[in-house]
Amino acid sequence: MYNNDANTKNTLLAAAVRVFATKGYTAATVREICSLAGANVAAVNYHFGGKEALYRSVLEHIFIRVQAEQNRAGQKLDANAPAEKRLETYIRQKVEDIYQTDNDDGSIASHWAIFLMEVANPSNNLDFLVENYVQAPADELRAIVAEILEVPATDPVVLDCALSIWGQLLDPLVMMPLTDRMTHPRPRVQDNLKQFTEHMVRFSLGGIKAMKNG
Repeated sequence: MYNNDANTKNTLLAAAVRVFATKGYTAATVREICSLAGANVAAVNYHFGGKEALYRSVLEHIFIRVQAEQNRAGQKLDANAPAEKRLETYIRQKVEDIYQTDNDDGSIASHWAIFLMEVANPSNNLDFLVENYVQAPADELRAIVAEILEVPATDPVVLDCALSIWGQLLDPLVMMPLTDRMTHPRPRVQDNLKQFTEHMVRFSLGGIKAMKNG
């Protein structure tokens, strides 16, 4: 029988985070996770009940932990601030959430890697991610955009503008392997957070105002 202690379970969980972040759910194997953790291949079943349950534990560990850290940091938008200022704050916070690596143990990079792989090749847990991680910030952004445009949050132009902003936020993560190989490669966002953020704020506000005036 395996020693059902917290250290063994946490070691398996940490190994699973690394493997799922690198390979995604489908390609990751229990054998590889156990090998990385220095555990017997049957340990996943013993501690988690199987690969799918382990993956769900990884999602809960990463995404709920990140949310808790953001809440402790007081990352809340000032509801009384003008919508344009709230959008600027929203973008700055999200850029930091995605690309800031100072004092990070790798969990931030891993959770975004797992997120992108889940979107590209959904597992049965995508609904969990949307419900617990995506829906609230998406609604928050739509409300801000709708206020700037002075239209209902359900207006299709609001959705388009919000998706355009999130497209900018995630573009470096998705496109970096390509842009790194192009002539005059784009500077790494991690090394140019201020410049990237300022561009996003100006471009997003300008685009939304153009839609409003068009």
